[in-house]
Amino acid sequence: MEVLGKEYLEKVREWIRLETVRCLYCGFCEPVCPTLDFGPHRGYGPRGRVNIAYMIVSEDLVTGEGVESIYTCLVCGACNEKCPAGIDIAGVVRAVRTLLNNRS
Repeated sequence: MEVLGKEYLEKVREWIRLETVRCLYCGFCEPVCPTLDFGPHRGYGPRGRVNIAYMIVSEDLVTGEGVESIYTCLVCGACNEKCPAGIDIAGVVRAVRTLLNNRS
């Protein structure tokens, strides 16, 4: 059973695409991330999560480790403050969770 409508979910996907393609992969977001050091690789930091979000919405590539990375984010927003591109990284993570929770 789909909780949210398909049109709404497609708008969420498009918003995620628009946010994630702006990432410069500069890494300025990483030093402030409280979870980066606890994951096995950079996919557990903001830059990695942005990349995972992009793969989920653009290639429909959903892996167990990607889902784990998305759900281990605290969505504290510290990375948002350091992002020179102004990406709402915490918002992207929340939006990806919405998509994952509404997969059919």
